[in-house]
Amino acid sequence: MSIPVLLLRYAGGWLLKRGRPGLLRTAASLLLAVVLTRVASSRPVDDRLRAASERYAVGDLRTAREHWLDALKLEPNNFQALYHVSRAESEMGEDAVGEDQRRLVADAVSHARAAVEAQPDSAQGHLALSVALGRQALKEGAKTRLALAREIKSEVDRALAIDPTLGRAWHVLAVWNRKISSLNFMERAAANTVLGGVPKGASMDNAVTDFKKAIELEPDYVNHHLELGRTYVQLKRNAEAIHELQRVLDLSPTSGPRDAIYRGEARELLNKVQKH
Repeated sequence: MSIPVLLLRYAGGWLLKRGRPGLLRTAASLLLAVVLTRVASSRPVDDRLRAASERYAVGDLRTAREHWLDALKLEPNNFQALYHVSRAESEMGEDAVGEDQRRLVADAVSHARAAVEAQPDSAQGHLALSVALGRQALKEGAKTRLALAREIKSEVDRALAIDPTLGRAWHVLAVWNRKISSLNFMERAAANTVLGGVPKGASMDNAVTDFKKAIELEPDYVNHHLELGRTYVQLKRNAEAIHELQRVLDLSPTSGPRDAIYRGEARELLNKVQKH
């Protein structure tokens, strides 16, 4: 017999002897609330979510993903599991190759779409979908990539309309601006065929502004500084590029599981810029 039940048993006897049934009913209600809280907090799906978050925090994406997938077996429409597993799959897809990469990216898109369906008004869900589609676009040909660009912009705009404080959403928008404004002649011709023209409003200046906004909101997020540095290199603004790339190296690699990789990329790019 549990301790709460024992306490209620003895307290109940004492209260009944003294003619206090009202207090007994109150005590029973409190005990029921405690028991229900314990049951809710120990649901199997919550255990999976907790375990996944712990593994993700130490960079073990593969095990974290397995826990989130286990959670989805228990609750297929669990938003937290859908959102987080999509994010993990997008990140894993960056380092995978071949069929593994294709499968991870496709799964990331599928889980993000399910997250948006589960909670249409969640900025995080729309952000996850914009990120997953962006990863997919990188692996596609010009026409498919441009077709995806429209949906990426739509999803990130939706995320920012719901929550304009999402630094990573501004990051996605910045990358979108950089990619669209850097289209070559053949890609622009494909855009005329696929989209009826290049999406309007994209510019490198907007990319810089959006990356700066992302950094303002999340100053210690390593990849914001790396991608702003890349943008400055593309613009041949080397002094500013050096500043951002050095900032990547100065920051503690604790903002995400791929920070060590980003630091390596920043160091390599910094060495190239400094030689010119």
